Amino acid sequence: MDRALAEVCRREPAYASCFPINPPDTTKMVFAYHQHPLFSKFCLETLEQALIEGLAYLLKSWTKVEQPDTGDDPLTRFLCDSVMDAFCADQGLLPLQPNHDFSGEIEEVFAQEYTRRHTRAGLCYYVRNKGTAPLLLINATGAPAVIWQSFLGDSSHDYKIIVPWRRGSDLFRGGLQQHVDIKTEAADLGSILESELLEQTAVLAWCNGARVAIDLANSRAHQVSALVLIGPMLKGIQGVAPSPSGFERDLQPLLDAVSKEASLAPYLSKTIAQQQQSPDWSRLAKAPISRAGALFGLPAKDHAWATTVSLTEPRSFTNIARRVASDENYPMNQALAKLTPRTMVIQGSHDQIVSNRLVSCAMKQICTNSIVSVLLSGGGHYIHDLQYHYFRLLLTEFLGNHRPPPSTARFLVEELSRVRDN
Repeated sequence: MDRALAEVCRREPAYASCFPINPPDTTKMVFAYHQHPLFSKFCLETLEQALIEGLAYLLKSWTKVEQPDTGDDPLTRFLCDSVMDAFCADQGLLPLQPNHDFSGEIEEVFAQEYTRRHTRAGLCYYVRNKGTAPLLLINATGAPAVIWQSFLGDSSHDYKIIVPWRRGSDLFRGGLQQHVDIKTEAADLGSILESELLEQTAVLAWCNGARVAIDLANSRAHQVSALVLIGPMLKGIQGVAPSPSGFERDLQPLLDAVSKEASLAPYLSKTIAQQQQSPDWSRLAKAPISRAGALFGLPAKDHAWATTVSLTEPRSFTNIARRVASDENYPMNQALAKLTPRTMVIQGSHDQIVSNRLVSCAMKQICTNSIVSVLLSGGGHYIHDLQYHYFRLLLTEFLGNHRPPPSTARFLVEELSRVRDN
């Protein structure tokens, strides 16, 4: 349950002291939980006692607790769901576990826990010293590795993580100093798999790294055993109706402008850098639903710089514009149709960066392989960071136990099936 509090406080440290919380009608909530397969074995009284005790613990962190709420406050629901999942973990029904964080900086993680290697062509990459299950990590283009620190520095898992130092980018500072297309990146990663003499490996990719992962899975189908895609950015798929996120819709005119006139890059990147990272909370003071939605979409404040660094330096912004245009010219519809490894797609209910709808529609419409879809309530675009304990559970079930994870109070799991032509 401390993780649930951290999800709030890492996004906005002052949130619990600035805004009130409305306790729910626990009897009504418990009746709904009892209909869920995960909770149906317990009697209503046991569930209600667990919910009351858990909420009492969480609400100690709130400065102002108001009268029980009769509405549907998403933050209250988020806290209740977190309590119920914690209860199931305590009962041994969910492998939700605390991670073992590395206390140092991300550079120290790599210096102490990873070995630097090179391919014959000189491409640099790191391999975790511990672990036996190979897993290639493909970050978002231009994003620094720090946003993966929980996973990279966790000593308790068995993944032999392979982290490429991708062409044109800095692993630790981020940014994109050279335009590299999907095919070139996938070929680079393929050479790393060859260098490691891997017969089989899982591939984990975030955001637009999913595009590279999909191409790699097709070009190296004999080596890629499974794909895990977190918040995949697949905008611009041929034959799929556009459904851009707010972020994609707002950013596209700036990308178009710098693509036509590169001299605008310093001004536009500076404009992005000066944008306020947090919402104007005063405008949301009396709008709990909108306020919770804004909160759930935020990154952790300590990693906020890492989510925008590729857009706030002129040269990097110019190359990101080129990369986005190149990505959208890539025949992703054909790539999805050829995809064969079993795949898990993890999405946040309040992801404001990518379009969950577009990804789900595309995969239902095009893919023929096995795809497990996971939707995490209260999650945004940064599940591997803010909801790391859930992320670990999902990897354990899908990659370690070779089965779809169970649905819980906080995440819905379903298998996407292709829409067949009549």
